[in-house]
Amino acid sequence: MGTRPNQNNRHRSAALRRREDSSPLTGLLPGSSEDGDGSRPLQELIQWFDDQKARNHIMQKRMELNGLHDWRLDEQGYFSHRQGKFFSIVGIRVTSPFREVRTWSQPILTNVGTGIIGLLVGKRGGTLHALMQAKADAGNRTMVQLAPTVQFTPGNYIDNETLKKPFLFDEFMSPARFALLQESRQSEEGGRFYKEDHVHRVLMLREGDEFSLPEEYRWMSLDQIRFFLHLGETVNFCARSILACLL
Repeated sequence: MGTRPNQNNRHRSAALRRREDSSPLTGLLPGSSEDGDGSRPLQELIQWFDDQKARNHIMQKRMELNGLHDWRLDEQGYFSHRQGKFFSIVGIRVTSPFREVRTWSQPILTNVGTGIIGLLVGKRGGTLHALMQAKADAGNRTMVQLAPTVQFTPGNYIDNETLKKPFLFDEFMSPARFALLQESRQSEEGGRFYKEDHVHRVLMLREGDEFSLPEEYRWMSLDQIRFFLHLGETVNFCARSILACLL
């Protein structure tokens, strides 16, 4: 009688070890070696990402729409930016016999143009890597997330002296320096965005083409990206969307 709890504990421990050994994170956890294929060690990337979160301090608070600087109701009754850039909030009335209710009205976001979600990939040590960035956005719960190489709407930056163009903006606008590997148009979620889509563009780094990176960028192997994907909301939706194009 007295030995049964210990036997049960041993059985539970053995079962737990079997589950851990079968985990998709096995071999990718901190402490494992990931630099045999030309990658930075995984531990170094984890520390870099923690440092990026620590250095990006964003203070925000919710406020009424009529108190926003440069945003107002335009002559069409849409809530938009005074320069006509970024996005607008418009109203739509919907009728459909195939939904929970037959008709309804709602606000919805409409963008100024088609956006570009871009990923630069290249061979490092014979293994495919992707150039990822640590991107801070005010609406993120964790502020900083792993993002693809670029994500932007061109119309926001053209003829706009107040916004600095993102890294590799021109290279993804008109691919020439890098080889075009894959391109497709993917639609946004239609319950919140009105007929919006993005160009998903995957470019390949040509052999011998090297350049310095801003501090918020790092090359990562696909196995390393997979590790971060298992950490909940660490990888943003744009990165998840374009990574699916590699499948």
